[in-house]
Amino acid sequence: MNKTYLLYGYAIAVVIDKGLVRITNDEALKSVAAVQPLVFAERLVDLIQADYRGAYGETLAIGRLSLIVEIVGHLYVEYCLLKYSMLFRIIFPFGLYNRFRRSCEVIDCGERRRDPNRWFWDRLVPLRGWLGKRLAKAKTTN
Repeated sequence: MNKTYLLYGYAIAVVIDKGLVRITNDEALKSVAAVQPLVFAERLVDLIQADYRGAYGETLAIGRLSLIVEIVGHLYVEYCLLKYSMLFRIIFPFGLYNRFRRSCEVIDCGERRRDPNRWFWDRLVPLRGWLGKRLAKAKTTN
């Protein structure tokens, strides 16, 4: 199911499938997340969860905080990859840099059975405040 969420004047494109959510990481997403990344991500996650329940009659089996961290984490990683591209091209040779960049274009968030990285985002939940502050600071100094 294709959805467009209007948040703070920006249209955020999301595809919701059984056990999987795909968020388009475009200028609209970056703009709405620039000032208060956690507030925006919380609102987006609540909207996605409500539509998922409506479509499938059950809750998306991704913890709310894990999903928030995954969204903010992808945005911050992409910011770092772009800002320090020369360094990261050296650190990640043989096309790895480009692969990481491409993986940030669409934020794929899946339930454990569909997303082998779910454990990673679950473990980063305690760092959500730090990630949110880093992303907000990065966006305001750019």
